[in-house]
This record gives sequence, structure tokens and C-alpha cells, in this order.
Amino acid sequence: MKLLTKYSLVNLLVMVAIFLASSLVIYLFTQVILIREMDADLDGVGEKVITYVKQFNELPHGFALDEEKINFVLTGSQKTKRSSELTTMFSQRENKMHNFIKLDFPLWFNNNWYKVTIAKPLEGMHHLSSALITISLATILIIILISIVLNSLVLRRLWRPFYESMNIMRNFKLGRTESLTFPKTSIDEFSFMNESLLLATAKAKQDYLMLKEFTENASHEIQTPLSIIRSKLDMLIQEKELSQKQSELANGAYVAIKKLSRLNQSLLLLAKIENQQFNNKQSINLKVKIEEKIGQFQELWQSHDIKVTYSLQESYVSLSPELLDIFLNNLFSNASNHNTPSGSISIELKQDKLTISNSGLTGSLDEKRLFTRFYKASVNSNHNGLGLSIIKQISMVSAINIIYQFGDNKHSFIVSW
Repeated sequence: MKLLTKYSLVNLLVMVAIFLASSLVIYLFTQVILIREMDADLDGVGEKVITYVKQFNELPHGFALDEEKINFVLTGSQKTKRSSELTTMFSQRENKMHNFIKLDFPLWFNNNWYKVTIAKPLEGMHHLSSALITISLATILIIILISIVLNSLVLRRLWRPFYESMNIMRNFKLGRTESLTFPKTSIDEFSFMNESLLLATAKAKQDYLMLKEFTENASHEIQTPLSIIRSKLDMLIQEKELSQKQSELANGAYVAIKKLSRLNQSLLLLAKIENQQFNNKQSINLKVKIEEKIGQFQELWQSHDIKVTYSLQESYVSLSPELLDIFLNNLFSNASNHNTPSGSISIELKQDKLTISNSGLTGSLDEKRLFTRFYKASVNSNHNGLGLSIIKQISMVSAINIIYQFGDNKHSFIVSW
């Protein structure tokens, strides 16, 4: 879950809790305030009754409006207490039982005490309370919605430098010469993050360049003694005085040195490709180039009884001739070396796609590790595991795409540009 989403979710939950709590508080306060207002109205009616009795020296008749009910009960010498309460009474207007607020107070008239009861229906208060609560809750809800929208927009804008920096880091690769440029921001935390990323990437580049320089120098230095050793072993093997045992030992050492030399040459080639030392791009007729490679590999395929079928259309690609030659050599060698006895190879060239398929002994290869260095489908393989890594590196520096697929017991490499 994204940080922005998580924050928005927490913010929404808090606002919902505030909304519910505010709704309850508003409802309770509205009830209390309106009941107090009703009590004040009833007190006003009671004062009018007392004033009327004092002025006219008689109990009012027909004083009750259709909203209030006034009742007089003679209590003699017993003086009742003043009280107010909610009760249920029959409402003629509603023609049913309804909630009323009732006020009882004593009244002295004609040397006797009277209990005066004034009742007023809560219908008006109910409608007013509902209106006030509806307006208040609607206002709070609108404020919450506006706050969520504004928070979302503001937070997205504030976090934009972070996501831009992360996209730059996602596309960052060691070996590229261009320098990183992070977006400017007025937020101190993001500025600190960008500075830290610049320092980290600069240190990584420096370490990478030192390691690459060491690898190149070591490979160059190793190549010369390897050539000398191969030459000496070649001369030793040709000596007639060697015994069978000595000849086998010398031949084993020669094979190991030859394999080591190939490994060293592959590592040197990878270093040159990463250093972008093949920049002489040209528009090359891929159909003609593949036909040349088919001719070069024809003898090898015949010796292994491999059946080859191909369909070639006219196609042009902008690529370094040296890299294209290495690229096709490795693809064809991979299809040949990892084939089955009396197997098959299929080559299909379209205007913007090349597909090379071959039969194989094993099932699907590990797609996550397939193009990594020194990956081998079999631990007993005599190959150094750098062929597909070289293919991948060439595709990366040449802006072409290569994918692997397995189906119908065939391994397929699809190149598109």
C-alpha cells in the first residue's frame, strides 16, 4: 500500500470518527437547547396566566391556543411544587398520542391554591431539531469531503518530487556516462534524500569504474601468458618422445587453458560492450547477414544431423557490424550447442522480429537467471555460461529487445527492434 493511500485511509477513518462524534454532540446539544427554549416559552405563558388572574381577578377562559393546553386543578390549601417534564398526551391536531413538554406551577386565587398545567407539543421542536441536525451534518460532511479532496491534491503535489526521484533511481544503471539530475524541491526532507542519493550513486559509480578497470587490466594481462602457455603446450603435445600418460596430461592442460582463454575473451568482450566501445552503427541488411551465418554453420549442423528450416524476409537494423556478428554467432551457437541429437533449428526473420527456435533435452529454462553471467542449465556443461549474457548486453546497448519462450519442447529466442 502506498504511503499516500495509507495516510488518506487513516485520515478518512479519523474524519469519519469526528463526523459521527460531531453528529451525536450536535443532536444532544440541539435537544437540550430546544427544550430550554420550550421551557422558556412555557414560563412566558405561565407569566401571562398569572398576570391575567391578577388583572381580571378570574381564571382565563379559552386562553389556550391550539399549540398549548392549559388546565386548572383546585388543590385547596395544598400548594403544589413547580415542575417541568416530558410526557405523552393526545394531540387533536395529530389525532394521536404525541410527545408534549408539561409545566406545572401553583396559582393563588380566591383564597385557594390551584395547580396550573401548561402543555405544549414537541412537534415544532422535532421539525426544527431535524432541520438543524440535517444542516449541521450536511455542512460537516461537505467539509470532510472538501478536506479529503484538498488533502489528496496537496499531498500528491507535495510528494511529486519523491516519485520523480524514485523514477530516476529506477532507471539508473551503472556504466552509463550521463549524470543524475534530481528535481528541485523546497522540502528539506526531499532535498536531503536527493543529496544522499547523489552521494550514494557517485560512490557506486566510482567503485564500479575501479572494479571495471581492474577487470579490464587483469584480463589484458592474463591474455598474454595464456597465449604463451597455449603455444608451449601445443608444441609439447607435438613432441614424439612423450609417453601416452604425458600426452594425456598435456592435452588435459591444453583443453583447460583453451577454456580459460575463451572465458577471458568473453569477459573482455563484455567489458568493451559495457564501455560502449562499439559505436559505429550502420544500417545492415539482416537477411543477407543471416544467410551468411547459415552458410558458416551449415557444416556444423550437418555433422550433428540437425535439421534447419528458415524463412527470411527483407529487414534492416541499425547496429554495429561487430556487435551484430557477435550477436548472431552467440544465438546460432546457443541453438546448436544446446540441441538434441538429430534435432531441429527454426529461423524466422520478419521486418521487425527475428525468432530462433531449437529442440532441447531439458524443460523450460530459468527465465529470471537465463541472461545472468555464468548461468548454466546443467552443472556439467562445458560452456562458460557467458553467451546469453553477452547477447543480453548487446541488446541493451543497441536498443533492441530479446525474450525467451518455451513451448512444444522448443526453446525460442525472439529478438525485436
